[in-house]
Amino acid sequence: MNRITFRLMVLFSLIAIGGYAQKNKEDWDNNKVLHINTEKPRSTFMIYPDRASAASFKKEASPFYKSLDGRWKFKWSENPASRPEDFYKDTFDSGDWDSIPVPSNWQMHGYGIPVYANIIYPFDISELKAPRDFNPVGSYKREFTVPENWDNRKVYLHFAGVESAFYLWINGKKVGYSQGSRTPAEFEIGEYLKKGTNTLAVEVYRWSDASYLEGQDFWRLSGIYREVYLWSTPEGHIRDFQVHATLGEQFRNGLLSLEGELKSSSRGGEVKIDYALYDAQGNKIADDSQSLEQEKGNTAFAFPEKEVPEVRHWNAENPYLYDLYITLRDAQDGILEVIPQKVGFRKVEIRGGRFYVNNRQVLLKGANRHEHDPETGHTISRKSMIKDIVLLKQNNFNAVRTSHYPNDPEWYALCDRYGIYLIDEGNIETHGFGNDDDNLLSNDPGWRQSYLDRVQRMVHRDKNHPSVIIWSMGNESGDGPNVKACYEWVKAFDPSRPFHYQGTSKNKGVTNADMISRMYSGIESSEKTIDQYDEVPYLLCEYAHAMGNSSGNLKEYWELIYGDNNFFGAFVWDWMDQGLRQPVPARYAATSAKDYFYAYGGWWEDTHPANILNYGNFCMNGVLAADHTPHPGMSAFKYWQRYVHITPVNTGEGVFEVRNWYDFSNLKDKVYLEWEVVRNGKPVARGSIPELDIEARQSGQIVVPYPEDQIKTGEVFVNFSIRTKKDTFYAPMGFELASEQFPLNIPEAVLPKIDAEKEKEAFRPLFVEEYRKNITIRGASFTVRFDKNSGVLSTYYIGDSRVIEKGPVPDFWRVPTDNDAGLYSTGRKVPGSIDMKQWKGTEIRRDIAFDYVERNGKVEVNIRSRLPLAGAGYDTKYVVYPSGVIDVTTVYTPDAADHMPDFMPRFGNYLVLAAGYDRLEWYGRGPASTYPDRKTEKIGIFESTVDDEWVEYSRPQENGYKTDTRWVSVTNEDGVGVRFTGNEPIGFGATHYTREDMENADYSFKMTRSPHTYLNIDKAQMGVGGNNSWSKSALPLPEYRIPNAAQEYRYRITPVY
Repeated sequence: MNRITFRLMVLFSLIAIGGYAQKNKEDWDNNKVLHINTEKPRSTFMIYPDRASAASFKKEASPFYKSLDGRWKFKWSENPASRPEDFYKDTFDSGDWDSIPVPSNWQMHGYGIPVYANIIYPFDISELKAPRDFNPVGSYKREFTVPENWDNRKVYLHFAGVESAFYLWINGKKVGYSQGSRTPAEFEIGEYLKKGTNTLAVEVYRWSDASYLEGQDFWRLSGIYREVYLWSTPEGHIRDFQVHATLGEQFRNGLLSLEGELKSSSRGGEVKIDYALYDAQGNKIADDSQSLEQEKGNTAFAFPEKEVPEVRHWNAENPYLYDLYITLRDAQDGILEVIPQKVGFRKVEIRGGRFYVNNRQVLLKGANRHEHDPETGHTISRKSMIKDIVLLKQNNFNAVRTSHYPNDPEWYALCDRYGIYLIDEGNIETHGFGNDDDNLLSNDPGWRQSYLDRVQRMVHRDKNHPSVIIWSMGNESGDGPNVKACYEWVKAFDPSRPFHYQGTSKNKGVTNADMISRMYSGIESSEKTIDQYDEVPYLLCEYAHAMGNSSGNLKEYWELIYGDNNFFGAFVWDWMDQGLRQPVPARYAATSAKDYFYAYGGWWEDTHPANILNYGNFCMNGVLAADHTPHPGMSAFKYWQRYVHITPVNTGEGVFEVRNWYDFSNLKDKVYLEWEVVRNGKPVARGSIPELDIEARQSGQIVVPYPEDQIKTGEVFVNFSIRTKKDTFYAPMGFELASEQFPLNIPEAVLPKIDAEKEKEAFRPLFVEEYRKNITIRGASFTVRFDKNSGVLSTYYIGDSRVIEKGPVPDFWRVPTDNDAGLYSTGRKVPGSIDMKQWKGTEIRRDIAFDYVERNGKVEVNIRSRLPLAGAGYDTKYVVYPSGVIDVTTVYTPDAADHMPDFMPRFGNYLVLAAGYDRLEWYGRGPASTYPDRKTEKIGIFESTVDDEWVEYSRPQENGYKTDTRWVSVTNEDGVGVRFTGNEPIGFGATHYTREDMENADYSFKMTRSPHTYLNIDKAQMGVGGNNSWSKSALPLPEYRIPNAAQEYRYRITPVY
């Protein structure tokens, strides 16, 4: 045999093809039976009759391919006992059955319910048995014909993905069985076929023993959810092959070799195999051929390594692919089959604790991506995949972890083509059995073949994809001998790629992996690991839990990642909210803003007779909404993952340093720069630098020729925009990939003084009316009333129009975000949770001392109060001027607050504005919402409406906030309203929903939109945090909290006509 008797043949012997069930035990409840009569796993490819048709790289162009996707007859049964046992027989009448599309998940078509589970399995695991009562079965049937030109050829039936286990019959005869829902099952079916119409029957079990290894944090759905097709080969054909396309020592020339296995013809004899490699222009750059005598059964072949001069490398920035054609010929040189394969030359290495691709250190800017579609569940269209890649590229992501299972094969072809690094992860998660070294299944020898089978099938399927740069065993399955077996098998089979697994020897270095991988480690913990294990690459395979209004603290992570250390990347959890689109219930339709919503865990499970445990909206933690709309936090990822960093050197002379953080590309080949000088929010000068000739990972200086006379007065910034230099598949020329803003002149932020005596002449003197419960102050064009008992400004009129209906009211609270809920006692109970709810309602009980004084043409209203619930004094001074301007000064003094948390969610004022005041204009950060730990938006002047600033998260929570605001105006359609101007930059937020509604509703459609505007004008709100969403790490970092200490702030209310 050839040099290694084709090591695939040796290694395939490890795969658990399985025998028939042990006595009295069904195959789907027997972990010794994984597959019956299935083919060995292989890489993804299709055969063609000639190179011309193969050049399409579309299997649909092959006459030897036939899709079986479409409508199938379908019967859903509640459990195995109630299934139609004889449905596979030709005599069985399925005429009254429903039909269902294949591929699909049957729950998405009204059969059974989706179940969202995380750590705890949705069935009893005490006896390690598959469920009997709650275990729906789907029975599928369809007819098909085999093309006439497939006579005397082998015919295979390919299932790309079935969840979780299934049997197959052809024409009433049992063909086989398979489990493991995320890799293909393939059957040779020629002996079961007949001329004319054939009948195909499939029986799918929702749960099986395989489900114990599929405990991922996602929706548990079922059915034939990936494509099904027939394909045909000559009797003797290439069963599988592996392309090795790496780089030589100098990383200039490519090294190409090929090995594989023939399924030999029963006639034996000599065949020829040749290959030819072509560049993108169609030039042949390498070829080879050999003849070999077919051996009985299978025949291994291997081509020696060949040097390919001056190859273009594959990397995520420049994903250059070559076309390889492998041809099998008979002894007379007649073509038996042609197999096309995309090839990328690249080399992945770990040296000195650093991670390299093609001899360059690479930073992985990653996302964890579940396969999810809000309408089709786990059936993902090519269009949806491309949309994901476009958004990844637009937001400076370059890597995806296929969390936590092998994805649809089309995803890998697209990542090869468009340039996304992949951590390809095995379909193993046993979190419900623990996440440490004592995990039951990872230590049980009886489950070893199940572990190996899943990893081996993934590796065999995906081994020829250059985008796969790291193999990963799986997720959160503790550690043990079964993990070690997977590691050793992969390293023996494919030493060219590093191996990842987060769960190996947790916090003890690395054993069964080539890197240290952590989840949700904070900055200090990451720094400690980096220092302790400098010779091993460090990765956060999950971080920045993006649940709801989150994605704070990225600055600190990425400043560490960009440092000179072994920290080579991080993957956000996760990419997309896993919401399932549903119609709004009829009883809410009249008041809901939309006719649909995105359901999360509990929508179905809570009312199911089995009362299935679920994890609520914990599946809604994407940087994208379920409909692919980016959440505001996405802009923070885009900023911190940007490839061009600009820092000031000498702003007075316009000198700035530009750092190129691309790993392979010169900036001149990718981007150009535009600059703009803005004064008080308005542009005064613009320019561009069309070519930035800076090599990868290098820096250079630029000089921006902004006019001196434009930067000396007012508040002046210079804005930089890095834009695509040419059209790309993900963005047109001129698309902004990165931006920066630097101050050139910042005047002292002090409200200008008002001369009330002069205002009296311009307007008229103020008139004060005092009553038992309130005082009213009237000017030429306004009226303001203060309630003496509550100490609240109760109304503010401009002319006859009531603008402010209540406020400003002291405010220390915010509607909890998902991160807040994970920490506070208002949400999930966790050890050491902080009862931030103590801040809620502290303003309701106030001991008030009210007085006012008229002096120098103005009225000063002083409200001295005590907040006994907060243990603090709270004094507010209103100064009312003849023009209608009101200055508001607030002083907070804690003096007996030991019972309170040492920080507060917000410090500010809450107001209610009358109906119709919903137009917003502000000078501050925008247009997207920002928070103290997530404010990468530029400062400028923006316009919007209250409705448009609402951010739809899975459940109502704090949203739409704006920081570093100089002023904000809230007006009606006639332009009448009020402007709030801070003595120093302030924060604001506005909604049409009351806090009570927001806090009590689990979905937005359950709230009633008010015509009023509920407005916050704050000194500060704490950050949103996001290291995780379930412990103290959900908190924002200390510098983004508001200490429960003496506070003071001042702002001005100005009428707008």
